[in-house]
Amino acid sequence: MNKIFLTRAFIALLIFTFCNTQSFAQSPGDTVRAVLAAPDSELSYERAKLTFDHIIAPELDEAAVTAEIDQLASVATRIAANGSDVDKLKAARQVIYEAGAWNDNRPFVYDHDDPYGRDLRNKLLTTYLDTRRGNCVSMPILQLIVAERLGLNVSLSTAPLHVFMRYTNPTNGRSIAIESTSGGHPARESEYFEQMGVTQAQVDSGIYLGVLTKRESIAVIASTVTEWLMSQGRYDEAIAVAEVLLEYYPTDVHAMLTRGSAHGELLRTEFIERFPNPQTIPPSLRPRFQMLASQNAEAFRQAEAWGWKPPDR
Repeated sequence: MNKIFLTRAFIALLIFTFCNTQSFAQSPGDTVRAVLAAPDSELSYERAKLTFDHIIAPELDEAAVTAEIDQLASVATRIAANGSDVDKLKAARQVIYEAGAWNDNRPFVYDHDDPYGRDLRNKLLTTYLDTRRGNCVSMPILQLIVAERLGLNVSLSTAPLHVFMRYTNPTNGRSIAIESTSGGHPARESEYFEQMGVTQAQVDSGIYLGVLTKRESIAVIASTVTEWLMSQGRYDEAIAVAEVLLEYYPTDVHAMLTRGSAHGELLRTEFIERFPNPQTIPPSLRPRFQMLASQNAEAFRQAEAWGWKPPDR
């Protein structure tokens, strides 16, 4: 009996080790695809964000993050008390932006020192929960997750260098923008035209201000993964992830620009730095040189065809 037990235990250990080795060996592209390819019933903003953050920070304490979200969502549910969607939206906003026992009297605020999340760790959910200082990525994602916990029909949307939340009324289909960087209140659509330079051509092409599906919104959440891969010089992997995102969100201009930039970086590191004179590129390498140059140009051509313009610095 003991021998049989030990044999089974040993086999179980081998299976556990194999499965975990496979999990750790999974590429960022495979991980992102697995999340986006899940059935509709399994799509979760919270699960997606934690999975993507784990790629960047494997040491992430997911249980601690989930516990804090549990606390916020639980209090918001009590505040709304089975009220209307408007009540639930107000409750989700209150527990994040108003000081109270639910957030240890430390409301979440905009991080004016790093508003764009240039330090990529500031885009992680755990950083936002710890510091209570967020940016235009971490802030709408937390509000989105709490609102999702309350059963609201919410999604993400984008503007130049910006992400915000949308609520769509399931009865009449009317959608409103929720500006998480301004206290989580509703915002007028015109503000994105007036303050961020959005054009009607960009809206018509679908790159900005769209009412995104849940899968498309999760693709937006995954954008931090491509940024991190670029920062690590893992350009081929950044391309792989960007191509997955474009499969599920075909007008994801951020993914398209990342795809183009990654090809440009490979062109720089493999050729421009090694062969200042293109005529000295060995014949065997010229097909790759031409492919990288072509893919770089094509990505930016497509983005510009959608109406994208380089941001004013």
